[in-house]
Amino acid sequence: MRLYFKRAELLLHEIDGKFVLEMEGQIVETFTRESKAIAAYNRIRRELEAKMPPTEMTDADRKAILDKYLAENLASRDSSRREKKVYPSRTFGSGVRPH
Repeated sequence: MRLYFKRAELLLHEIDGKFVLEMEGQIVETFTRESKAIAAYNRIRRELEAKMPPTEMTDADRKAILDKYLAENLASRDSSRREKKVYPSRTFGSGVRPH
């Protein structure tokens, strides 16, 4: 499990069975139960979101995100597709062979 809030560099991740909550590279708190860790992460994130207004994305940022998404998702799908075999149909004349 890994939760990350980029604007404040708030990170919740699991290390050796313990859940570590970090902010800007410094450990804020550690937890043994996942539910308490997620609750603390959400509480801190809501506080930070109230203090920090959202940043506007530029067109370059949007394009970079779209390019990354397309590269990861569409390319992997196309390469895994098998080509369809075309079976001619005598009904429509595509299967008729010259004698």
